[in-house]
Amino acid sequence: MQSQENTQIPVSIESPSKWWAWSLAILILIWSLFGALGAAVNYYLVDSGFYDEMFSDAKDGMGPYPENGTSREKQEWNETYEFLDSIDDELGNMQQTNLQLQFSLISLLFGFIACFLLFSRDPNGFKAAGLWLGVIAITGIITQIIAFTKMNDFYDNLPGVDSSLITGISTGIGIGSSLTCYLTVFGFIYIAAIKSKTEDDLAESGFHQ
Repeated sequence: MQSQENTQIPVSIESPSKWWAWSLAILILIWSLFGALGAAVNYYLVDSGFYDEMFSDAKDGMGPYPENGTSREKQEWNETYEFLDSIDDELGNMQQTNLQLQFSLISLLFGFIACFLLFSRDPNGFKAAGLWLGVIAITGIITQIIAFTKMNDFYDNLPGVDSSLITGISTGIGIGSSLTCYLTVFGFIYIAAIKSKTEDDLAESGFHQ
């Protein structure tokens, strides 16, 4: 009769779920594709003169200059026309479409690399995901700072507007919300990396003897 001491109970070790890596890859792929698509569409709208036509229609909708109107009506007409004209000139500069498109393509390249490694369940995939997030955060903050600086220059040309206050509030809210989003994604990357590790050794206990 075999002794009880020699009896061994096999212990099965479950491998981590592949969806920790795959779900992160899907998130990166969607984020990168939609970011590049949005930048490309915005670049096309500015380059094709879509905004110019839109503001031109708005100017035409104002009607002719009120030659026989009061001084107040003439002043309002001139101010409205100059306002639309200034927005038309500054809109493309504020959006930085060329820079946005370049940054989005760079982010898309890093995203594809991270997705390939994650779908292949390569351990370096999570490092690539962190690198992708770093590129997204740096390029996004640079674009925001440039856009807010251009917006500040635009507000400086408007009489009676405290440009520094408006720009400061907009900059703080924009960068703060972006950092919150980036930190949330970083947390998901960190958790997914931890959950995807295979534990080679089991903790000792009386049940494993």
